[in-house]
Amino acid sequence: MTKLPPHDPLALALRELLPPEVTAPPSAEVVLEPLPSSRPVFRFTSPEGYPQAVGKFFGAYPPRSALDRSLLKEYDHYFLAAALGLGDGLGLIPKLLGRRPRMGLGLLLENLPGVDLDLLLARACGTGEVAPFYLGLEGLAALLAFFHTRPVPDTRVSPYPALEYFAKLRFQLKKLELLSAEDEEALAAESIAWEARLPEFPDRQVLVHGDATPTNFLFHEGRVMALDLERLRVADRLWDLSWVAGELKNAWGWRTGNLAGGEAAVRRFFAAYLAASNADGALAQRLYQVNPFYMALAELRLARNSYFSWDYRLTLIAEARRCLAWGRRL
Repeated sequence: MTKLPPHDPLALALRELLPPEVTAPPSAEVVLEPLPSSRPVFRFTSPEGYPQAVGKFFGAYPPRSALDRSLLKEYDHYFLAAALGLGDGLGLIPKLLGRRPRMGLGLLLENLPGVDLDLLLARACGTGEVAPFYLGLEGLAALLAFFHTRPVPDTRVSPYPALEYFAKLRFQLKKLELLSAEDEEALAAESIAWEARLPEFPDRQVLVHGDATPTNFLFHEGRVMALDLERLRVADRLWDLSWVAGELKNAWGWRTGNLAGGEAAVRRFFAAYLAASNADGALAQRLYQVNPFYMALAELRLARNSYFSWDYRLTLIAEARRCLAWGRRL
């Protein structure tokens, strides 16, 4: 941890951005606690225990990298979220407190209490604490259903963003030497087959969180809160739902060696989402028919991660192939 003296420029900027009722006195130091992230992210607090905030920082300003440009985009997305009814004091997303880009501070958010879905998954897989996990999973389903009912233009889902992402993943996995010649041929054939199949299941685009990974959702006293809005956009709802499904299967596969262990959680999550959405039969059918394609994308995406063992990454690719082939037979 790093401590900023009271008159450090960043400490002074933080006092300007925090609401008056929670601002620490001018004599208080500010403590910076680094948080796990692909960019510099810090939790700010003070030894006196004043309320915390979380700051995300540019690597360079003006932004030069894609990562830094995404931080500009995320700042704008908080205003979009508020305009679409995700603010309004509902506590579904952190409150945006401001930014000081010329000091490197891309955005400052209130620090939300709670445990993330990753911790609930670890407990469910490791010690069998499934009750809190299932409760959280049902809350997450309701939160995503709320995202997906925000008022956005009525636009039909196109299969091509997902097919283009499929091609990108295949290219990246090939470059990492994770695909055999048989894998390359099979995945190319699946792309052609699914391009013909996907238009059979139409839907309208909705507001999606866009990065529905376990560390991006917090649970506290019955509340579910979404973090990291940089990929917030209007798109196919399965970018959220199947991403969660893929992460659930991966949690059991990575932690227990049994990918099938997550299937009960996936079924429970989908049932909770359909109930929260008041879904009709067509939406339910589309979810179950098209999910295998998007969930395979989630598994291929996870296979890129070098923190998994090589053998497990190959297991994810094999599971994605099985998912794609099985899904076409539904």
